[in-house]
Amino acid sequence: RHNRTLRAAIAARSNLPVAPVDEVGLDGDALEAQAFAVLAVRAADGLALSYASTTATDGAVTGGALHRAQVVGQVSGRNR
Repeated sequence: RHNRTLRAAIAARSNLPVAPVDEVGLDGDALEAQAFAVLAVRAADGLALSYASTTATDGAVTGGALHRAQVVGQVSGRNR
């Protein structure tokens, strides 16, 4: 919503007015956080995040791979 160039491109292609969600009374930060949470859960479950019909991919696309950090030992409360 902060990318003016992207908003202008969407408006030009759609021939519709495009405005940041904050201007229509929604909390853009909360909406963005919810969207990333939905994408994270879908990625963790191995579900598609994008489809050919929405982003011109060759087919359904997942969100990549999850890499978990390996815990080596306990760290005390001090900065090291």
